[in-house]
Amino acid sequence: MNRYALIMSVIPFTWNCSYKPEDPGLCKLNCSGAIIGSNDVPLSMSLKSATTQVTCDAGAAGQVINDPFFAQFLISEAFEAGTAAPGQRPVPFISIEPIVNGLRSDLPEHNPNVEINGDIFTPARYKGIITPKDNWCSDTCGVVTIEVAAVCPPAGSSSDISIQMHSGALYSDIATFTATTLSPQ
Repeated sequence: MNRYALIMSVIPFTWNCSYKPEDPGLCKLNCSGAIIGSNDVPLSMSLKSATTQVTCDAGAAGQVINDPFFAQFLISEAFEAGTAAPGQRPVPFISIEPIVNGLRSDLPEHNPNVEINGDIFTPARYKGIITPKDNWCSDTCGVVTIEVAAVCPPAGSSSDISIQMHSGALYSDIATFTATTLSPQ
């Protein structure tokens, strides 16, 4: 059998083995078996999405910003690639905890990870994190996605919202988003 005929006979089998996701461009997310990242493996967490700046109208001070801030981090491990620089490959199923600082939404629909009793949020550190705890891990492509509902700062001021991930002693880059509320005229 010539080489061309052999290749043509194998191609249909490889097409049937490819994964076709329900949501094109997204990898599967299942955190039920996720583990905390190990300190002895050369893991890294790096910010892969862009950060934005938002400007609020003067009268919007204290109101929720329309679109939540969205951050994606890649968890990867170094491996010997046979070159001067090590290679990097994504690591799925790593459990994370988000660290969020800044002005965040008090609305119940933006707080699925806390218990709200009057003005008390328990645990307060999860206030405004829209992404449910069941999704706090890296997907099959090594990507962690977090959404945070923020509010506009007082009129005439700016405020930063920072989002960082950690898994055990491993910490990510910090994604910093800036919200500015215009001064009244």
